[in-house]
Amino acid sequence: MDLTPSLGQFEQMVMTAVKALQDDAYGWQVYSKVCEMADREMNLGSVYVTLERLRKKGMISVKVAASGPERGGKPRRFYSLRPEGLQALRESVETGTRISDTFWSSEKCDPLPAKPRRNG
Repeated sequence: MDLTPSLGQFEQMVMTAVKALQDDAYGWQVYSKVCEMADREMNLGSVYVTLERLRKKGMISVKVAASGPERGGKPRRFYSLRPEGLQALRESVETGTRISDTFWSSEKCDPLPAKPRRNG
C-alpha cells in the first residue's frame, strides 16, 4: 500500500490557495490568498520556499509565462496542483476535519471568542 505524504499546515494552506486560484495561481496571488486564509500577514519568502519544496516533492507543477514590460522582463510562474498533490491535499483536509470534529465534540470545549478582523 502506497502512503500519501503528509502535509504540514503551511503546505496545506499554500496548496489550498493554488487550488482556489486555479489559472491565476502565481506567487503574489498565492501569497495574498494564504494571508487571507490565515487572517494575518505571512512571510512572502516562506510562500515561495514552500512552492518550490512542493514542486520538488511532485505535488505541484509550474508553468513559466512569457515576460512582459510590466514586470521588467521577468517571467511569471504559474502553479497548479498535480494529481498527487490534490490527493495529498484531500487526505490532509479530511484528517483535519476529523480532528476538528473530535475537538469540538469533546467535553468542556467552549468556542474561542471572535478575533477582531484585520483591515485590508
